[in-house]
Amino acid sequence: MPVPRLSNEGDDPLSIFMKPPPYETDEERTDRLRREAEEKRVSDQIDEYIKAERAAMKKKRSDIKLLLLGQSESGKSTTLKNFQLTFAPKAWREERTSWRAVIQFNLVRSVNTILDVLSKEMLSALGGGSTAHLNIAQSSSRPPSGSWSMDALDANLDGNFSSDDEQEVYQPIPASTFPPLKFTSSHSLLKLRLAPLRSVECDLKTFLGAGSTEVTASTSDISQMVATPFDIDYRGSAPPSASLTRRRTNEFAVRSHAAWKRSLGMHTGSSKTRPSSPKAGLDLDGATEVIAGCKDDIKMLWHDPLIQELLKRRGVKLGDSAAYYFHHVDRIANRKYEPSDDDVLRARLRTLGVQEHKLVFEHSADAGSTWCIYDVGGSRTSRAAWLPFFDDAHAILFLAPINCFDEQLAEDPRVNRLQDSMILWKSIVSSKLLTGCSIVLFLNKYDLLVKKLQSGVQARDFVTNYGDRENDAAVFAKYMRGKFKTLLKDLSPKPRPFYGFLTSVIDQQNTGLTLSYCKSCIGWRLRTPLTTANSAGWYLARAPQKSRDRLVALLPRGTTTISTIYHLIYCK
Repeated sequence: MPVPRLSNEGDDPLSIFMKPPPYETDEERTDRLRREAEEKRVSDQIDEYIKAERAAMKKKRSDIKLLLLGQSESGKSTTLKNFQLTFAPKAWREERTSWRAVIQFNLVRSVNTILDVLSKEMLSALGGGSTAHLNIAQSSSRPPSGSWSMDALDANLDGNFSSDDEQEVYQPIPASTFPPLKFTSSHSLLKLRLAPLRSVECDLKTFLGAGSTEVTASTSDISQMVATPFDIDYRGSAPPSASLTRRRTNEFAVRSHAAWKRSLGMHTGSSKTRPSSPKAGLDLDGATEVIAGCKDDIKMLWHDPLIQELLKRRGVKLGDSAAYYFHHVDRIANRKYEPSDDDVLRARLRTLGVQEHKLVFEHSADAGSTWCIYDVGGSRTSRAAWLPFFDDAHAILFLAPINCFDEQLAEDPRVNRLQDSMILWKSIVSSKLLTGCSIVLFLNKYDLLVKKLQSGVQARDFVTNYGDRENDAAVFAKYMRGKFKTLLKDLSPKPRPFYGFLTSVIDQQNTGLTLSYCKSCIGWRLRTPLTTANSAGWYLARAPQKSRDRLVALLPRGTTTISTIYHLIYCK
């Protein structure tokens, strides 16, 4: 039955409702009009908020979302810095000085680690005890008995080993193997002069917050570990009730452009944000003054032949960048120190949770476009936090440190680091949730692989499937690249191209070239405008000829994207 149409405005219920009272006074009318004006203002403001939110959501959907994945200390944060340095140099320069405290902390922590080893060794030399228990090295190496094979990937997808594989991370050389080191009074004096650096390290830790503390087996909660972000429990390692008693992780996600800046010294709890310490207003100039005063003693400590022999005997592994910072101590331990690009690229600060960074491109045809880059905490205690960010990801840059074939995870000493990377890679490429993602592989820390193999370490002692192949970095890297490529080809839900690069992300020039090429590959797969190729060409056209030739040799010919790069390089 048709609904009768209202004949005039007087029959409209809304008009009747909105009609002013019949006996309204002037005072009541003024008050009513004032209320109506305020209500309209609020309504218009809500409409503007909704409009702005809709525009922001539309823009966010158009931004490329890139995830940096990989285990802890694989080079994810350093890769993010290279993105900023390459594509947003102005913003990078404004941010660079902020890293001074992190660099100073890295240097001071290395000095104090050496002093710890020295103190225990001198105590032993004086008859105060044995050093057989010494286990303070920041190392995850173990002898060839910890070898593994590629076949173990299928049997141990969760990354766990049998009890026969469980052993201590660090096995010091017995004191009787070498003649005792003859320390002098100068070493005792060095310890005394460098003692103020203990308080400096504590102060810098307070300022930098939880990111300044590295994950270890003793500090990791087994109930929070997962081998891959798709696991629901830590099979084979956790007690049967672990999956039922898993506590909420203390790590956190910061959803902002300069997340690490605003999170220094801060921690997100269940209800509010609070300083991690009452020393939120710490005077960093005082720490700089102490470090500058200890400069000569730091140099003396590092260059002392007995100290170097002690570190070698005890298998002490400092951070990857420790030698670099000691080499540049004259510049770093200076009252007017300003960090360089290389200093910042080598700075180590552990990533907590998942941190979002907005990268706004500053040059060429890409100026103004935005990528959302997510840097994740890579330890097994952090991987459960990755999963929510997979939903609308466009691309993944996966970093696997190729030099760590003889090392173990800091949080779980039973797990080989290279095998852990392959387990993670296997879970990522086989995920149906990530079918539409472009995936790029960086086999990182190639420079450290070269040094390790040249020092005499035999890859076949740790990777049994490597067989009788030459113990050469290029040969080993090609072998591992083939293994990662095979996993992607065999396990991907649908065919996808393989982009695999040997990298050393502390090399900013070559990493910038590689990132430019990766950007063009990601843009081409997403069918975005050829400005992605223009960006690569812009960067390559200004690079040295040797670097251009190196990258061009890696490029597959025949696509419009790469043709654009060739044109910009050679036809400019």
